[in-house]
Amino acid sequence: MSSQPNQSLIDGIRCLQYLVSSDKAVGCRELARQMDMNSTRVNRLLMTMASIGLTIQDEHRRYLPGPGIHALAAQAIRGSSLFAQALPQLEAHAPRDIVVALGVLWEDQVIYIWHSEPGERTSASQALAGFRMLPAWQSVIGVSLLATESDEQLRPRFTDEQWAQMAPLLARKRNANHLIWHRDDGEISMAQPINNNRAALAFAKIWQADDAHLQQRVTQLQSLAKVLISAR
Repeated sequence: MSSQPNQSLIDGIRCLQYLVSSDKAVGCRELARQMDMNSTRVNRLLMTMASIGLTIQDEHRRYLPGPGIHALAAQAIRGSSLFAQALPQLEAHAPRDIVVALGVLWEDQVIYIWHSEPGERTSASQALAGFRMLPAWQSVIGVSLLATESDEQLRPRFTDEQWAQMAPLLARKRNANHLIWHRDDGEISMAQPINNNRAALAFAKIWQADDAHLQQRVTQLQSLAKVLISAR
């Protein structure tokens, strides 16, 4: 048997992940551009997945996740130890006055397992459906997880503008177990990897924080990260 990865399987899974990450119905050409793939191949993959209920088409022949996605999602939730263990702890212990997020890295995109907004107690259903996929270079979670890779591995994957923003943040993260990001608009966000750098916990929408308050937030972040780790 060949030891080479099955490219058709890889492309199909990528196609499905990009589709379910979209907020609307997507045409095969648009999806092909997002994936940097031939549109004919993408269309064939989407039609194949439609035959087993993973995708459907609307009246304009654009694609949407099909009913099979619900079964796959339920099975994935049951199969994810991080998901099952982290969610009750976040629901019970996450601070309510800032954004709290838990995410993983996939193809230089951050996929959010949990994303709450400041305010009243956030239910698990609200936090699970609360945020879209985000390019890693725009996310404190993404940059903190990318920092485990070398500059030589990362540099070809990002534009000059993206790299100019990321490079000092990557260097800062490599010198500490957490990353603090002071954004141009005054917002402060911070993240700490957990689960052997397979996920990261983040706080965001922190405003006008002096050094003492910022240190309190770092301590709070680290304490919550320990709770998530100990729950494993």
